[in-house]
Amino acid sequence: MKQLLKNTAIILATVLLFSSCGSDSEGVDLTKPTADISLTRDSGVYTPGSSILIDATFMDDTALKECQVTIASLRSLKGWDTDWDAEMHKISLSGTEMKLSGTRILEDIPTDIYYGDYQLSFKVLDEANNYTIYTIDITIN
Repeated sequence: MKQLLKNTAIILATVLLFSSCGSDSEGVDLTKPTADISLTRDSGVYTPGSSILIDATFMDDTALKECQVTIASLRSLKGWDTDWDAEMHKISLSGTEMKLSGTRILEDIPTDIYYGDYQLSFKVLDEANNYTIYTIDITIN
C-alpha cells in the first residue's frame, strides 16, 4: 500500500510539473506580416522630379508596426551625377490590417541622378519584429 501511495504521489507530481511548464513559444508571435504593394503607375517608369506613389494593404495576425522603404540602383544607364541614394522612409502601421491609397514614398526623384533601373524594398515589420521584405523594380529616365 505504501508503494502504491508513493507511486501515485510521484505520478501526480510529474503530471503537475509538466502541466505547469508551458511551451516557451506560447504567447510569442512568430507569424510574419504580409503585404500587397503596388505602384499607382502601372508602367513603373518615372522621370526626375516626379513622386513615387503606392497602394498597399498590410496584414498581421497580432499587430503591425511599420514599413521601411529603401531604394537601390540596379544598373545605371546614363545620367549626370550619382545614383539616387534616398534615406530610408518609414510608414507607421497599426492594427492587424491597414490600407494605403496613393501614398507618397521617399522624396521626389532628384533631377541630377543617373537614369536607369532601381529597386524599391519594403520591409514590413510587426510589433514582435517579425518581418517580410517585398521588392518592386522601377526605371527612371
